[in-house]
Amino acid sequence: MFTFRGGNYTLPGNEIAPYILSWTYQGCLPVSRTVFSQKYGNEILSFFDITVGISDPNVFIPRRECLTATEWDNRYTLFAVPSKTI
Repeated sequence: MFTFRGGNYTLPGNEIAPYILSWTYQGCLPVSRTVFSQKYGNEILSFFDITVGISDPNVFIPRRECLTATEWDNRYTLFAVPSKTI
C-alpha cells in the first residue's frame, strides 16, 4: 500500500511545477516523485532497493560535479532529501 501527496513548488525562473510524491504506507520509504513543467516536460524519479535505516539521506543527492551551480544551490528542492520524521 502506498501513500500519495501532491502540490506545487517554484522552479528556478519562477515557473510553478506541480508534483506528486509516493511512499510506502508502512515505513514511509520513498517510491517515486513526478514533476510536470511546461518548459521541461515530465520528470519521474523512482526509488528501489531502499534500505531502512540509512544514516545519511544525502546519498540521494547527485555529486556536486554532476550538477550545475544553480542545481546544486537548489538540490534539496530538486531531490527532496527524505526526512527521518514524516
